[in-house]
Amino acid sequence: MSKSDVDKLWELQTVLTALNEREKQMSVKPESFAAVDREFQSANDEMLRLQGELDTLGKERRRVDGELSDQQEALKKYQGQLMQVKNQQQYAAAWKEIDTTRKSVKELEDSVLKNMTEAEGLQAQLDGRKDTHTDLQSRYDAAHAEWQASLGDLRAEAEKLKARAAEIEKGIPERLRNEFHKIYRQRQQIGLARVNGDTCSACRNRVRPQVAQQLKRGELVHCEGCHRILYLERPTS
Repeated sequence: MSKSDVDKLWELQTVLTALNEREKQMSVKPESFAAVDREFQSANDEMLRLQGELDTLGKERRRVDGELSDQQEALKKYQGQLMQVKNQQQYAAAWKEIDTTRKSVKELEDSVLKNMTEAEGLQAQLDGRKDTHTDLQSRYDAAHAEWQASLGDLRAEAEKLKARAAEIEKGIPERLRNEFHKIYRQRQQIGLARVNGDTCSACRNRVRPQVAQQLKRGELVHCEGCHRILYLERPTS
């Protein structure tokens, strides 16, 4: 591997670092938008919570309705059997079943009524939220558009840096390029570390004299501390 390959890697690392900085800057929300964003997200979360509770009540309502229907059918059956009893013992047993089933039907009907009341309250809250959501959505969209418009210069810089990184990569051997990107992903987006004096700039591990000589000869050397590729800047002639 020639020294020019290491130089290209260093240039690539420098460009990618600058690109990461631009992307971080673009991700920071200005307070003018952040305030509306918090309000918007909070409103959405509340609407999702209300809708979730409504959905849960709906499932419970369907379950109770099914059980109520079964109990009502059972009550009709027991009432029909009451007309066919032949002695006092059968009569008492039939009435016991009817009484138990009537109580069950009453409890289920009360449950349905309670469910309906809760659902109506939640729906009223949700409808109220929806009434104000249109205005909030408009304010959010306007603030978001203003923020995005303010990022024009940063976005243009980021696109130029992406193009430059792609151009640099074309001149780096595939094996070396793949190795760099593997380390880059694993090591906090720093695949190549400069040697300052006798120290790795990334992890502060001391670079042994033997390793320094390898670097001067243009060999590919990894830091013994953090395993990043080391870069030793050559003096300009």
